Amino acid sequence: MAVEALKAVMIRFDVSVLTKARLGASLTLNVDTGPRCLTDLDVDFLRGDVQAVRVQGGLLVRGTVESQLMLECVRCLDSRVFDVALDVEETFRLSGTDPKPDGSPTVGDDGWLDLTPLLREQAWLAIPMKPLCRSDCEGLCPQCGANLNPKSCACDREPIDPRLAVLKDLMG
Repeated sequence: MAVEALKAVMIRFDVSVLTKARLGASLTLNVDTGPRCLTDLDVDFLRGDVQAVRVQGGLLVRGTVESQLMLECVRCLDSRVFDVALDVEETFRLSGTDPKPDGSPTVGDDGWLDLTPLLREQAWLAIPMKPLCRSDCEGLCPQCGANLNPKSCACDREPIDPRLAVLKDLMG
């Protein structure tokens, strides 16, 4: 993914038909967009179907959106693309209903639903705690900083207790 200043663009859907519909009415929202900036996180694409169902006081939105994130390996610092599945499930309040103290999202007065904050949140949650380029990543040499995956370096690998380093100098 080329990370040239992607502009943050909202992922919005017109759900005004559901705002006045009977309970249980539903609408499938197709998310299919290219490189996107979700405020502070760049993704290669977003693809998937999300179901919006009319419930008491709002819309229940749930589904799975596939994406890819460019992340750095925590051992060797190489960038790698990670596939992620963003499972979304949130109730969006309709405008004019009583606000909840938890700050749940709302459908705008114009009937538009913005999925950007929800997808952003799920993308951050999908990032592994310690992303690895591969499970047997060798990491970086602690002395010279070379990436040990493609080749090894010429550094001395024998660990020396720093308290005894002076003795090594006397021996050599």
